[in-house]
Amino acid sequence: MAPLPSPTAPLKCVVGIDIDKDNFVACIGHSTLVQQLHFGKETTFANTASGFAALLSWVAKQQVSGSPLWFVVEATGVYYEELAYFLADNQQLLSALLPNKAKHFARSAEFKSKTDQLDARLLCRLGLERALPAWQPPTPALRQLRALARERQVLVRQAAQLKTRTHACQHSD
Repeated sequence: MAPLPSPTAPLKCVVGIDIDKDNFVACIGHSTLVQQLHFGKETTFANTASGFAALLSWVAKQQVSGSPLWFVVEATGVYYEELAYFLADNQQLLSALLPNKAKHFARSAEFKSKTDQLDARLLCRLGLERALPAWQPPTPALRQLRALARERQVLVRQAAQLKTRTHACQHSD
């Protein structure tokens, strides 16, 4: 018969990531068999390829060995996408959550303040407490279609602005 694991042994390790255009804040935490949550210090990285590599290096130093690792990021705009593709390319498990999911969890956990560090910790806690769906990268064709749809959206908006300007110029004296 195998020995029982220690109640303080890590059960799950999660990195919560709050991301914006230029930077992202990561918070690593783990849960134990007796449902205790332990969080590390939040760290800021550049939202660039070198920042992504630095994140993996930082996580390797912080991670408690023997526990599965999971990344949790809020899917806000397009800022998370390059990091998500990088993590998927490096065979890392990731959940990309809709902003309303994180907002509802924050409300239920009675988080009152809102900073990048607290948001990263909140996403880490959410990943530790819940079973989240894994993010699957879209196919290259779907990525191209999404990029084209975004470009079309920009062009339609610009056309409407030009039409309004033209109309204003034609009717001004």
